[in-house]
Amino acid sequence: MYADGVNQAARRRPRHEQDWVAAEWGWAWPANRRTLYNRASADPHGRPWSERKKYVWWDPDAGEWTGYDVPDFERTKPPTYRPPEGATGPEAIAGDDPFVMQGDGKGWLYVPRGVLDGPLPTHYEPAESPIRNPMYGQQANPTRKVYDHPVNSVNPSPPDGHSDVFPYVFTVSRLTEHHTAGGMSRTVRPLAELQPEMFVEVSPELAAEAGLSHLGWAHLISGRAVIEAKVLVTDRLTPLRVEGRRIHQLWLPYHFGTEGLVTGDSANDLFGITLDPNVLIQESKVGTCDVRPGRRPTGPALLELVAEYRRRAGLTPGEVPVGTTAAEDERGEDA
Repeated sequence: MYADGVNQAARRRPRHEQDWVAAEWGWAWPANRRTLYNRASADPHGRPWSERKKYVWWDPDAGEWTGYDVPDFERTKPPTYRPPEGATGPEAIAGDDPFVMQGDGKGWLYVPRGVLDGPLPTHYEPAESPIRNPMYGQQANPTRKVYDHPVNSVNPSPPDGHSDVFPYVFTVSRLTEHHTAGGMSRTVRPLAELQPEMFVEVSPELAAEAGLSHLGWAHLISGRAVIEAKVLVTDRLTPLRVEGRRIHQLWLPYHFGTEGLVTGDSANDLFGITLDPNVLIQESKVGTCDVRPGRRPTGPALLELVAEYRRRAGLTPGEVPVGTTAAEDERGEDA
């Protein structure tokens, strides 16, 4: 980050002083490379597939790969290179094989080894989803890792009859102004001022449906917890039409907690723990919930609210009338 005595991450040269890749706008870890496998932007002979969109290419006069980005390839390996018999590692990757993170340099569609849910890619719905898998009968990844504990229960999904207790999809991601979970950046006054409180983004359609007001309060309920957030009504979110149903999405930042100059409820409280079977990355950055106007309850009332949703969703066995929905049971309205 301080190569040649320069803070590389602090570089902010204007775009008009650079090419379209803008390699001197900040720093891309670990090698300031902007695109993985960028050898694939050139044909097997090392020539750009498109002159207009050329990215990296082989320069026969210089005897190396060059271009707008740092080559994701051995810089001096020519396109004509063929590995000798018995070669291993990078030496076994030919000059026209761009996928250097694979042992044979090829891009794999069929994966004969190394993944637990292979060998072909397919579509699964998330562990929590309001719709059935439109591709085939297997709803979620059967090899996903789920921790069987009441606190970590998974909200029901189709074909379960109570999946509409949690009818909305929530997703999370980061804000530019905060770092990771926000534990460090919420203590920095300028950053805290730029992003001062927890909020949830909703579409105008969902705001009208759920009775939410712009800049007002809302609380979100899963089978695990309830959190509250200020409401941001925005057309950046659009309802989806899936199999004749309108599916609403909500968006949350994951940077807030109880410590710092600015605080707020944590989106992590809504999650269960469901892991990808190969590298154990958490799948549940998307989940299902209900959303209601106003601030969340506290103390015993909060616990009872979660318990009531769990009963209606069938997460507490034997206490859910068949066919009862969140809207019918809680609000006395049609679902």
